Formats: sequence, C-alpha cells, structure tokens
Amino acid sequence: MRLLESVFEKHRDRTVLVILITASFALLSLPETRQLDFARSLLSRIMRPAQRTVDLISDYSTVRAENERLRRMIATLMLERGRLLQFRDERERLRRLAEFKEEQTLKLVPAEVIGRDFDRIQTSLVIDKGTVDGLAERMPVFSFEGLVGTISHVEEKSAWVQLLASKNHPVSCIDKRTRVVGVLEWNNRNNFDLKHVGVVEDIATGDTLLTSGFGGTIPKGFPVAIVQRVTSSPDALSLRVTARSTVDFMALEEVFVMTAEIPWNRSLFYEEADTSLMRDVIERKRR
Repeated sequence: MRLLESVFEKHRDRTVLVILITASFALLSLPETRQLDFARSLLSRIMRPAQRTVDLISDYSTVRAENERLRRMIATLMLERGRLLQFRDERERLRRLAEFKEEQTLKLVPAEVIGRDFDRIQTSLVIDKGTVDGLAERMPVFSFEGLVGTISHVEEKSAWVQLLASKNHPVSCIDKRTRVVGVLEWNNRNNFDLKHVGVVEDIATGDTLLTSGFGGTIPKGFPVAIVQRVTSSPDALSLRVTARSTVDFMALEEVFVMTAEIPWNRSLFYEEADTSLMRDVIERKRR
C-alpha cells in the first residue's frame, strides 16, 4: 500500500492521465445509450460538490447581508427607544409640574377567538380567557389595529366581547388632528357615524378618530376609525360624519384584553428571557 502511494506521489500527472485515457476507452466501448447515462452520472457526481459549495457561499452571503440589516435595525430601534424614553421622562416631569395624573400604561391579556355571534342588533365574539385570567365585565378589548369592544359577560374560562359593530355600543372619540370630540355609533358592517359634531368644527376626510378616554372605561388615545366623508346635516347646525373602523371584525382571530393600568416605571414589556437579551444588546453597544 505504501509502495503504491509512493509511486502515485512521484508520478501523479502520468497516473491521472492513464486513468482518464482508460476511462475514455471504456466509455467508447460502451453502447451509445450507456455512454450518455455514464457521462450524465459522472458529470452529476463531479458537479454536485461544486454546486453545494456555490450554494453555501450564496447562503453565507445572504445570511451575512441579513445580519447586517438586522444590526442596523437594532441600532436604529435602540436609538429611537432612547429618544422615546427621554420624551416620556420630559412629559412626566411636565405633568407633575402641572399636577396632572401620573401617566399609566396597560396590562394586556392575549386571548384567542373561539366563537362568533353575528346578528343585526348584537355582535359579539367568544374568547378563551375568563375570570381565572383576571377578566371582568366592561374591560376594553383591542387588536393590533385598534379598539375592538368591551367584555359583556365573563365565565371561568371564557368571555363574551361586545364589538363596536353593535347598535347599543357607542364610544366617545376625539379627532387626532384637531381634537374635536364626538360619539361614534355603528351604522353597518365596518361603517360608523360620528354624532354631536358642530357645523363649525374642524374635521376632514382622512382624519383618525381615537378613543377620548371620557367615561373612564376605555383609555385615551387608541385608534378606532378613519373619517370617510363629511357633509352638512339638514338642520345646518351639525355635521354628518361617516367613518370606517380600523379593525376588520369579521377576520379577528386574536385580541388583547386590558385588565389594568399600571405606572410606566412598573411595566414589563418583555418576558424575563427577552429582558436579559435586551440588556445584553445594550451592554454590547456600550462597549
């Protein structure tokens, strides 16, 4: 064995040439169909490792580029987070100077929609959380898009959510741009009417309507609807304002129930593992 290895090392080029010539003669001696099959098989075996190498290089380049984008994104988010924290602290100082109520954040319980009940008067959903999860009647319910409704009935492990798309569920709203206040009432499907808006009020198509916070049940500042049309009413004393909800009630699968309001300095936005990860990222940036 060692003798063969020694001969191969000394006459590598000649040995390879002899092997290739022998393989060529063997290939020529085969029938034409067998030659094609053999050539394809040989080419496949030779090209497969090369293709794998090319794929690995391509994947590495893609992952590296994606990693760079994620790093830039994290850096941007961290800077933005720092700016928002400064604004929050400044706002809290001004509120304390004006003796306003301390700013609160929300404690949300995620829930999955497990049932629906749609009719012309009452529209509701059934969710998979109940009293064991801290839910109670009149608690507001949100989705990623905005306000969904309020809890109307609670059992141990389930609850009924009365949607805004109900005739008997008006909500006080405020125009995000001009701070005009009105009462939003359901009309049909995802369409609503904003009532009690004076003819001299400044409200326009495209304005966003937010929860006003009046009444104390639903917190202030959450999106509810987008103004679609503004016209004068027949009495010429008020405006007829139509709006469309930011939530697709027919497509809801997950919602969030607000169970409490807590001070900003006691709020937890991440699980413990996520919080540790964020701390590690911050420490690395400081280094």
